[in-house]
Amino acid sequence: MAKKILLILALILLTATTNVEAAEEKNNLPFDVLAEAYSADENEAIAFIKTKPSGEYAFLAAAKGLEPVGIVPYSREMYNFYLGKNEQGNYSPVIFAMLIPQAERGQLDEELGDWDETLHIIPVYAIFDVKDGQVICEKPFYSASGLKATHYQAKIQNPAHERLVEIFLTNLPRLHEVIDSNNISLP
Repeated sequence: MAKKILLILALILLTATTNVEAAEEKNNLPFDVLAEAYSADENEAIAFIKTKPSGEYAFLAAAKGLEPVGIVPYSREMYNFYLGKNEQGNYSPVIFAMLIPQAERGQLDEELGDWDETLHIIPVYAIFDVKDGQVICEKPFYSASGLKATHYQAKIQNPAHERLVEIFLTNLPRLHEVIDSNNISLP
């Protein structure tokens, strides 16, 4: 059920297709889901996907009742962001781009990052800690105008964007477990 919710959300938002079940049966999704993990209450999900036809890998974050989905391009560094501490024994802030497909202008955070038609690309600067294997986010999350920022001083204000960042960061350890237990090889 939870997987179906993730696929339905992603399909609707990424392709604007109305016949979800037919598209799923015909494998018309714009990506393949290689692994997925859910929060304890199954209201939040993160998936490791391979896009079609480009073959690029990414993470997709979604939640029940949350209209946008967030996509974070895959990198080994991003996948392992919470596994190592810096020389001072702390976790370094993580910086990444979150893509919001089918975004509408005129919303909070519109001035952050950059736009490619209806794709809103938001740079994210997040401070976190890890306790008992769980990522604990320190809010607020920060961002900047443009994509090549040297300072991240603007707060991410849109509650949906904030939640997607938190879903991605806090659920990635669960996704790690699923990928490891299924022996999925990563690029």
